Amino acid sequence: MAIQINTTITTNEGFEVTNPWAWIDQYLISINWANIQYYKSKADFQQGKQALNISNLPSQVQTDLTNAEFWGNSLAETFTQKCIDAIEAVTGPDTCTIDKSNPFE
Repeated sequence: MAIQINTTITTNEGFEVTNPWAWIDQYLISINWANIQYYKSKADFQQGKQALNISNLPSQVQTDLTNAEFWGNSLAETFTQKCIDAIEAVTGPDTCTIDKSNPFE
């Protein structure tokens, strides 16, 4: 899954990006976390363009899944929501949505 960020952010280089898109790499081992990369758009990700440099947004999130969350019926959404919570701690409430579309189409 991915995250659509519905606000304007500023890159480390000082460029403003409206509605960036975030790709999540999930790691589900004894401790679970996500690495997050930000792109100008989903199309930039699909075209293999370089991720944006945005140091004020989290690049890694400890998800601290409970056993019930891990074995539940909505693991992907729960995992992604924990990433959204970390991003929205910076961007503000209700600025992110889960993108469930296939990122490779």
